[in-house]
Amino acid sequence: MIILTRILLIRIAGPTILTSVLFLVSSITAAIYLHHQQSTSLRMLDEDLQSRRIAADLLRELHDLAALPEDRQQEATQLHGKILGLLARAKRAANLKEEAQFVGRLEQSFDRYLSRRRAETASAPNSRSAAKSALDLLESETVPACRELEQFNAGEIERAEATLDRAVTWMAWGFVGVGTFGSLAGLLLGYGVARGLGRTVLRAESLAEVGEIAAGMAHELRNPLTAIKMLVQMNREETEAQGLPVEDLQVIEQEILRMEARLNVFIDFARPPKPERRRVNLIPVVDQTLSLVGGRARKQRVTVKFSPPSTPVEVEADGEQIRQLLVNLALNALDVMPRGGILEIELRHPTNEIVELVVLDSGPGIAPRHLPRLYEPFFTSKEMGLGLGLVVSQRIARDHGGELRATNQPQGGACFVLRLPAAQKRPG
Repeated sequence: MIILTRILLIRIAGPTILTSVLFLVSSITAAIYLHHQQSTSLRMLDEDLQSRRIAADLLRELHDLAALPEDRQQEATQLHGKILGLLARAKRAANLKEEAQFVGRLEQSFDRYLSRRRAETASAPNSRSAAKSALDLLESETVPACRELEQFNAGEIERAEATLDRAVTWMAWGFVGVGTFGSLAGLLLGYGVARGLGRTVLRAESLAEVGEIAAGMAHELRNPLTAIKMLVQMNREETEAQGLPVEDLQVIEQEILRMEARLNVFIDFARPPKPERRRVNLIPVVDQTLSLVGGRARKQRVTVKFSPPSTPVEVEADGEQIRQLLVNLALNALDVMPRGGILEIELRHPTNEIVELVVLDSGPGIAPRHLPRLYEPFFTSKEMGLGLGLVVSQRIARDHGGELRATNQPQGGACFVLRLPAAQKRPG
């Protein structure tokens, strides 16, 4: 028992722990990946925003420089310093090769502007045309280069936002996937554990049934063997010519027949034969059954009733097995009516698809607490019963695509109904 419990614990806990570990590892991996994606997207977005702010500041300072009157040289020099500082920041913030190229072109253009302004101012300090030439370069080349840098940064921001949106979407789907995986893993694990436990329970039940069969066989065979042994021992000292008395031989024969009958029941239960189906009229089957139990019924003063229908009632079945089922039901009915009563068999054809064979008795009926257990192996309310007759009968019914039901009649007595599929009507 302890070993079986440990095995069950291992079978339950093992897959559960393994699945939990896999689920934990997959969840941690998904969380790390999603966190990395989100962090990368946020960092890229922050860098792109910083680059765009620098580009916007550069563009504003360049516009201010272009709009500055020519005679305000000191303010122009201050703006030059601001623009150079912003260009240095833009170079440091450029994390992409293409962005660095935009910044480089802008820096080169602004350097040419400064060189031209210094050269022309040095050669003609008071010439307005010299200053105008440098401003033309600023407006035609430097400012457009700054706009290109700003537009590039705006596009990078849009791409970073799209990447962040995808990361958030992946995170959402990741959580959905983790939850779905957990649910499916739980279902599959539960299904697998349930199947494993079901097989274990079935094996345990089979072993228990084997034990009960062995105990039942030992009990059923021990009594007749004891009787035979006693008769042999009592007559051992008799002369060989004299032999056993007729009465002793009859007892031995009866006990042997009893053992044979018990063994046949066990064999039918343990290794049920497959039904050999053919078209069978149930009316002769019922007549044969009543002939078999008629002698016992007369001894017990039990009235047997059967009104056969006017037309054949046919099914596709094994006639021998159906007769065996009916004999078992009839003998059970006689067992509960030792001092007389009524045994009635009815053949009904409620629909074109179903045939009903009904066995009624006027006995005490079935105890309500026994009804749910009637078809359990080895369950019996009889002192000398095996508890296999109804199990075999139910199996025969199901092998034929039917069922066997047991109820109590309102006026008293038991009612067993065998429902079988009707045979197809013959063509023509």
